Amino acid sequence: MSQQKRAVVDPPDSRGLREVRVDGVTVGRAWSLRELRRLLTRSGFPKKMDPAVNPAVFWYGGGPGTWPDRSLRRRATLVLLVAGLLGSAALLVDVGRPDLFGALTFAGRVMGWIFVVGGFLQAVAAAAAFDYWSKRFFKPSGAVALAGVIISLVVCTLLLGLWMQEREYFPYCLSYLSLWVWSLWATWRVCREKPWRGIAHPRSFALGAIASGLVAAVNLAYSGLYQPTTAIAQARYQVAFGTPYASPEAHKPIMYVPVTVTLENTGTVPFWLLASVIKVTGASSKSRPKETLIRNWREGWGESQLYAGPPTYNLVYYGYLEDPGGWLDPGDTMRKQRVIQLPRNAPFDSLEASSTVTTMRKDHGSIDGEFHTNHWSWKPDEVTKRVECADCGDSGFNLGRLRYDSNLMNVTRKPRYVLSIRYVSDRLEDYTVLVSPMNKAGKISWNDEPESRLALVDDGATPSTVSFAQLLKQLR
Repeated sequence: MSQQKRAVVDPPDSRGLREVRVDGVTVGRAWSLRELRRLLTRSGFPKKMDPAVNPAVFWYGGGPGTWPDRSLRRRATLVLLVAGLLGSAALLVDVGRPDLFGALTFAGRVMGWIFVVGGFLQAVAAAAAFDYWSKRFFKPSGAVALAGVIISLVVCTLLLGLWMQEREYFPYCLSYLSLWVWSLWATWRVCREKPWRGIAHPRSFALGAIASGLVAAVNLAYSGLYQPTTAIAQARYQVAFGTPYASPEAHKPIMYVPVTVTLENTGTVPFWLLASVIKVTGASSKSRPKETLIRNWREGWGESQLYAGPPTYNLVYYGYLEDPGGWLDPGDTMRKQRVIQLPRNAPFDSLEASSTVTTMRKDHGSIDGEFHTNHWSWKPDEVTKRVECADCGDSGFNLGRLRYDSNLMNVTRKPRYVLSIRYVSDRLEDYTVLVSPMNKAGKISWNDEPESRLALVDDGATPSTVSFAQLLKQLR
């Protein structure tokens, strides 16, 4: 049977491949004499047959020694392209995976799905690149490989642009920095092959792909950036005195004054409670009944009375609305009541209650559970050792890892930590809240993240003031 077969080896094409036909039927293409022998064996020729001297093999465009394929360069290119596309696939999946179900907004989850699907498409492009730099069994494989390297270039350029905002070195950034360099080379290398020649109407195809990409980018930008920014976080924050009541024990000249603080999320955006304080201050002034001219306005007190001197203030209550780490969803209300104990003959003319809180939009990032745990400066532990604050005095610390809502931010900058410091000692400040990375020593660097990036808001309730005489009159 083998003596009756006739094989024809055609001239090498631009890549050095020679088409092989047996009895007029194409059985494959060969890069070398060894591959030719395997093709002929599978087609029924004897295994030990030498195609170079067999009269049943006819050569056109060059004899048995004409094999112009540069196998080493071709295989090196194939390995680099496939490895780069697989690395790009792993990067896209790793960036998008945390946002699949963990993003706090719908747009963030859509972005996560886009990255994960893009990663799988990169794996397909890697298979297409392998085919295109081998026997090209799949005609559009070159165009698919080109699409893959362009996706890698666009994504790595995006990550690099975000990284350039801070230019912080950390191990993860090496992945997309190296892939960006690779994608520049890969785009140039694949474009040299002009793979679009295998597609019908390549110009229309390219314009359609660009238009679809632009529409998708605009929609994502609108849903992911514009809408969350225009959704304003709103809250109703009030503090009020209640009706005082006397001690049930007659021998105790004590009265109890309720103070109620109400915080309600009246907007459409949930927010974190990072720090808060409630204070009640007593004011007293010396009487000047014989005065005929108002004084002290030159000293900038802000207010002056004719028959009372400049007021002095004493802090009679200091507390917290809520420990750091809580949050309020839209429509939720937090109401805290405190009871202030005062002697009936306290030397105050009036009482003033005030409260402040620092919040962060929850759709801008999440804080891990460690932030809920209170740590104290007089009980050093691993957390307090990460906060160098020589001037803080006795303080309470809450420290937790921040994860931005978009994982794109998490992979393009060092990890950020939310630090809330509550001062126990006598200071002008009640608390400090900041978002900062760690320095090389593993301590808070105090390099504050811009408040606008995370929508940190310091909000204060309108102070409530009541005269002491009125409280005594209301006693039950």
